Amino acid sequence: MKRKIPEALISILIIAVLTWSSFSYFSFVREIIYEESTAHLKEIFHQANQQLYNLVSVNWSRMRMWVPYLGATENDELKDVYIEEARTENNFTNFFFISRDGNYLSNKGKKGYLELRSELSTLIIDKKPIVVNSVVPNQPEIMVFAIPVEKDSYRGFEYEAIAITFSNQDMVDALKISAFDGEATTLAIADDGRIVLDNSNGSLGQIRNIFVTLAQSKNLNEQDIEDLRNDFTSGASGAKSFELNGIDYYLVYESANFQDWTVVGLVPANVVNSSMNRLQSTTIVVISAIAVCLGLLTVSYIIRENRNKLKQKDKVLEARDELFARLSTNINDVFMMVNAEDLKVEYVSENIERLIGLSQSEVYDDIHVIGRLFKEDEKLIIFDALKSIKAGEQRQWNREYVHQKTGEVVWFMVYVFGTEVQGQLKFIIDLSDRTKDKKTNQKLEEAVRTAENANKAKTVFLNNMSHDIRTPMNAIIGFTNIALKQNPKPEIQNCLLKISDSSEHLLTLINDVLDISRIESGNIKFDPMPVDIVEVAETVVNITNGFLSNRNICFTTDLGNPPVRYVLADAVRIREVLVNILGNAVKFTADGGRIDFIVQYEADENLRVRYTIKDTGVGMNEEFVEHIFDEFSQEESSARTNYKGTGLGMAISKRYVDLMGGTIEVSSKKNEGSEFVVELPLEAIYQREETIEEAPSYNVNLHNIKVLMAEDNDLNAEIATVQLEELGMKISRVSDGSEAVKAFIDNPPGTYDLILMDVMMPKMNGYEAAKAIRNLDDREDGKDIVIIAMTANVFAEDVEAAFKAGMNGHIGKPIIIEEVIRTIARTIVK
Repeated sequence: MKRKIPEALISILIIAVLTWSSFSYFSFVREIIYEESTAHLKEIFHQANQQLYNLVSVNWSRMRMWVPYLGATENDELKDVYIEEARTENNFTNFFFISRDGNYLSNKGKKGYLELRSELSTLIIDKKPIVVNSVVPNQPEIMVFAIPVEKDSYRGFEYEAIAITFSNQDMVDALKISAFDGEATTLAIADDGRIVLDNSNGSLGQIRNIFVTLAQSKNLNEQDIEDLRNDFTSGASGAKSFELNGIDYYLVYESANFQDWTVVGLVPANVVNSSMNRLQSTTIVVISAIAVCLGLLTVSYIIRENRNKLKQKDKVLEARDELFARLSTNINDVFMMVNAEDLKVEYVSENIERLIGLSQSEVYDDIHVIGRLFKEDEKLIIFDALKSIKAGEQRQWNREYVHQKTGEVVWFMVYVFGTEVQGQLKFIIDLSDRTKDKKTNQKLEEAVRTAENANKAKTVFLNNMSHDIRTPMNAIIGFTNIALKQNPKPEIQNCLLKISDSSEHLLTLINDVLDISRIESGNIKFDPMPVDIVEVAETVVNITNGFLSNRNICFTTDLGNPPVRYVLADAVRIREVLVNILGNAVKFTADGGRIDFIVQYEADENLRVRYTIKDTGVGMNEEFVEHIFDEFSQEESSARTNYKGTGLGMAISKRYVDLMGGTIEVSSKKNEGSEFVVELPLEAIYQREETIEEAPSYNVNLHNIKVLMAEDNDLNAEIATVQLEELGMKISRVSDGSEAVKAFIDNPPGTYDLILMDVMMPKMNGYEAAKAIRNLDDREDGKDIVIIAMTANVFAEDVEAAFKAGMNGHIGKPIIIEEVIRTIARTIVK
């Protein structure tokens, strides 16, 4: 007689198995979360590591490029010039010549000892480049990039290496990452654990040695830390998790690929796993509930097995079906279980008709009925996949369907899991509705497109507005100037002068409104050119002197003496900023007052220019000073309301200064005056003869220069013709681009010295006409003829478009005859 196993023991075994399975599952989920999270972190911190490596590699490469020149040049003063050019271009703080014993001599003559620790041997003996933290007396901690060179001397100082230094913050910025809302910490670490660079948020306190900090963790033993130390030494990469101060962290590390540095990333686990933790918690609750229910049902089944085995089995199956029916009723997922051998559907959730429009009975009869949802090729892919999925495998597809009852387009994620049930392979199919997420994404994409289109429309509007306003303004200003030259009666001349002043004022207001709109749209472009910085200041002074005509104001200037006169700068924008400030000073300073204009220069890695403008005018109260750079900001006072304006001048000036990398500060007291200080960093040009073209003399004779003018607007053509003929030029006019091309082709070479080309013309615009003339195969002079744009399209991109079309210059409307002369002189007079 067989001994019967006690039912209590069987129950205990089953509960134990279920408990073990649950813990195994949760362990599996934690492991998956850990692997996915650390893989994601490795990718993010790899980018920071790559940015750091690129920064180091670029600096070493640049220094190697300097070595041949420094070695070949015996003149130390030329070396100084070369080093200062390199400093300006690359923004390092100091340049050192380093001797064998670690002493240094800077190119500015300072001597000292540069603390390079054990890296000095690597640099001098092993002849390898290094990067290391160091200090220089009376300066904050710096990062030193050094490379070995052949033994040489500088000002009698023998050196075997050269070095440049940067602020530690420059290196720290290279490790910044934008993910995790500032909760991430990025470190660069030497192989002994010492922190070289620290870009942390401070949540871990001040870390000096990573191994010392990790030794405080509860779940890392000495062997773990030793393994980590070995990985750092060998240049290996990897990941770990640890707990510190009650917080779980993920740690990922990767060799920096230079010296012995390792880049380490630290992020709180709950920050990385925020989404997956919610999913895990939900899964744990659902699985635990199912496991408990199944366990209870199973235990109940075993206890009552001998009483009514078949009946109990039916009740368990009924309870299981009811459980899944209730679950599927309240979620947007369709569940099916399919026998792998004959694809017979064994279970389908009741919500299938609601979600996809097929009835339970249809699916039970033949699973292939769900093929109606798929396109023909997708149907083959999914049903073919069912034949190859094995137990433990999973496949998934993202598909678009049409609901079989409503005709609505919906999106589902299809999951197919292979599993074994009582030795038989089964497929669990989950059709998960993602329609809401898809529509949300589509709305976001549509919103982005709408914003982009709106920005483009704004740009087009601004360009058209500028062109359409400048065209009639050209006629008003042009005919007014022509009339003034006819020596009219005093009362008529007075009217014409007022028209001219009002026109200029209106054009200034229009320019301000358009400029601030284009700045906000990101369409303002700067055009740095080699300029004489002293000449810029002198031009500003000349313009201000024009403001001061008929005014009793003392205007004093101190233009300074710059160490370098020639710089790369956008002189137009600088002039506009300074003229705005000085123009306000003239407006708001009463007769008998004083205005000071002081220019100072400071040479560091760049040439820094400081413009100080003081006046004894009406001043501003403290509340208004805080808003002076706001758009349309004007202080309400009797003195200021006497002057018209948009309140945009200072806002535009502030934006220009910011975009040029400078600063603008203001201090003022009511009824005492104001002081503005503008500082701009500018790139110096030391070898003027190689970089600056001498500007041609504008006092030139333009008599008998033959001009072909393409202009579709009769008023603009008349104005330009009169003004240019007064200079002695001979004008031939056509009305559009195609006529300009034809006139050039029909006349022999030498007929025209110059083509003035409007841009916005019918039939063929100015850009197309210029390209057509440049590309003439049978006329070599088509490549040499001077073509200058004369157009109301005056934005930076319009000037750039003119040059790209093959034109030699650009004149904006309303035309200023002095600018016309300068442009023609630059392009024609040799």
